[in-house]
Amino acid sequence: MSQIPSSIIPCPTCKVKNRIKQFHFDKIPLCAKCGTRLVSESENKTQVWFSESLKDISGIPDPDFLGES
Repeated sequence: MSQIPSSIIPCPTCKVKNRIKQFHFDKIPLCAKCGTRLVSESENKTQVWFSESLKDISGIPDPDFLGES
């Protein structure tokens, strides 16, 4: 069974831990309890870029899987 990777980010205001399943360019995650932004715009863009980068390299085979020629 595959699991969806997620991030747990504590709210800087109320300290509640929030699970973020996916970051989006146009949506900055907010605390579920108090509504405070959990990350800045630049941090959000970095998270989106990082998750897109992981998707890009997910098709690269493991070198051990290739074996020796």
